[in-house]
Amino acid sequence: MTPETTPASTAPARGQALLEMDGVAVRLGGRTLVEGLALTLHAGQRLALVGPNGSGKSTLLRVLAGLHPADAGQLRRPADPPGMLFQQGGLWAHMTVEQHLAFVDTAGDRAWREHLLELFGLEALRHRRPEHLSGGEQVRLALARALAGRPRWVLLDEPLAHLDPAVRAEVRSRLPAALDELGAAAVIVTHHAEDVALFAPDLLCLTGDGGWWAGPSAEALEHPPNAPLAACSERGTLLQGRADARGGLDFGLDLRLEGLTPEAPAAAFLRADAVTVSSPAEDAPANGRFVAADQRGGCWVRAHGLLLRSATPPGGRAPDTPVTIRITGPLAALAAARDAARDVGAAT
Repeated sequence: MTPETTPASTAPARGQALLEMDGVAVRLGGRTLVEGLALTLHAGQRLALVGPNGSGKSTLLRVLAGLHPADAGQLRRPADPPGMLFQQGGLWAHMTVEQHLAFVDTAGDRAWREHLLELFGLEALRHRRPEHLSGGEQVRLALARALAGRPRWVLLDEPLAHLDPAVRAEVRSRLPAALDELGAAAVIVTHHAEDVALFAPDLLCLTGDGGWWAGPSAEALEHPPNAPLAACSERGTLLQGRADARGGLDFGLDLRLEGLTPEAPAAAFLRADAVTVSSPAEDAPANGRFVAADQRGGCWVRAHGLLLRSATPPGGRAPDTPVTIRITGPLAALAAARDAARDVGAAT
């Protein structure tokens, strides 16, 4: 398929459609990675791309960039190349940090390059070549290079990978501002729910079986419609199993699904605020064990072979402390990804 292109422009109007897909299919090695994909990405819009390992996120990014052909459908993208960050970095061994940015910046905007050096903490490293940079410094350089030419659209594959926690937090806080300054459309591959929530109001999930879901990030994280999004969400726990001959699935702790396809795989989502944890009492004996605190201020507990996320604060409990677990909210069965597929819609 030969994609259509739109003319380059130095100042895209916010909300202008830059990247349009209609019925796009991508196949690789005999597998269908995605089929029937339809969405529009607008100037200034940021889209998070998530999905299980091997679902085709990086391959789809290469299709969008024109580095890999789509197998079906229509793809319309800008004529000017995107700013790109590959997982492997792709840095040029013979160039210094400063030279990387200058090579990409064909407009000669030195002030913008200096801003990027400061933004990504590279000022003191400007004369070093990649071999003299740490892994995290190489990632920061690759990010700065992706933005140095003031691209209208940006494709970033795991932009915060290989960064230590302190640098990761700093770059996470600054990258959205840099993208806003550019007014660029951006597609950002990530595995981290906190990055989805911060970077991108919109989300595209590849399910790993050719299916996909697109919609608002907040909705996808709060009420995930399929297993891959439930696995990405930090608001609860993904539960999976196989229905019995009568179409039921019992997880224990009074967590049961009915009306399923008999003897077929099934998945459900249990919100963390529906799992309460307390110390055992005479009228509420222990039925589980405390595991650890989680990063959202709640905790992890284990019972009946299930590892559950709870919104209850850890309360200073030590690992393996007996606890009483109560389920106070419903278990939500997850719909098939294809049934939930829909267009992302216009940028806000």
